[in-house]
Amino acid sequence: MQRVSRALVPLTLVALVVAACGGGATTAPSPSVAAGGPTPSAEPIKIKASYGNVSPANLAPFVAKEMGIFAKHGLDVDLSLIDGGSPSAAALIAGQVQFANFGGTETMSGVAAGSDMVAIALFVPVTPWQLLAKSDYQSPADLRGKVVGVASKGGSSEVAADLSLQRLNLDPNKDVTKQALGSVANLTKAMIGGAVYAGPGHPPDTVLLLKNGFKVIVDLAKEKIPATDNCTVVRRSYLQANRQTVQAFIDSEIEAIAAAKKDKAATVKIMGKLLNVDDQEALGQAYDFYVGQIMPTYPHLDVAAFSYTRDSLAATNPSVKTLDVTRAIDDSFVADAEKRGVGK
Repeated sequence: MQRVSRALVPLTLVALVVAACGGGATTAPSPSVAAGGPTPSAEPIKIKASYGNVSPANLAPFVAKEMGIFAKHGLDVDLSLIDGGSPSAAALIAGQVQFANFGGTETMSGVAAGSDMVAIALFVPVTPWQLLAKSDYQSPADLRGKVVGVASKGGSSEVAADLSLQRLNLDPNKDVTKQALGSVANLTKAMIGGAVYAGPGHPPDTVLLLKNGFKVIVDLAKEKIPATDNCTVVRRSYLQANRQTVQAFIDSEIEAIAAAKKDKAATVKIMGKLLNVDDQEALGQAYDFYVGQIMPTYPHLDVAAFSYTRDSLAATNPSVKTLDVTRAIDDSFVADAEKRGVGK
């Protein structure tokens, strides 16, 4: 599997890329998918797809690739890592990939900036994040003036960090110094290496952080807060011109999660490959948390979750404050898959 890393690209680039690519120009839509679902063509359809972080949140496309489910649906998917939501969004808008898995926060920021990207599945509808700090932490006052790390500006980790700090009666923009590290993996390394005092994490990274002396100081995951941490995203122009291909991709991801829920051993093995982790305890906890508790059978796009996330994101990106979130989502493909019983 090809793994691609790119330097962090500011989300403001999205607007520039949109202009360079002709903005939201679309082609005529193809006929609707038949009730029986898409029929694979004789020749597999070649697709470039990406996932935006080395995280269990990206299990759906990774399992679909590893288990041959994409191929079953007539898709030849070149799946690559593009570290970080902002670079992933920029790559999607630039046409470097046709499908991308990254956060709803980046999706909404892109739409607010003029992009025609649209989320078509939501795999993490509640926040998985906890805020962890070094072992000498005793009270919120210990965070004042300290560096709090996040994966990327405007991403789900920053939203989680801000919510956590607010619960500690701290101002995220005044009482601490936030530092973007580029990815969840980089954030975890920076915390263990001492570059930052605190930061958000989720399994399996939290297992490693706890082993290295960090402690959980705010547990958002227990609160089941609405989130949009991992979505499958396409350009609306691509969606309108390739509805059967988009449906096949979503069907594949739904089948992948169904397979993951039925076979823990095989999924843990694939998860270890995705995360480059061989700690079976950490992988087992990550499976139980993400597959057992977080990921729904049908990854519907919840308007309430997007609205909640938009309101939290507005603190760091005012351009999304008045965004109609329905402009950034299209639930028709998941709804069609559920109607046909995909994954059952």
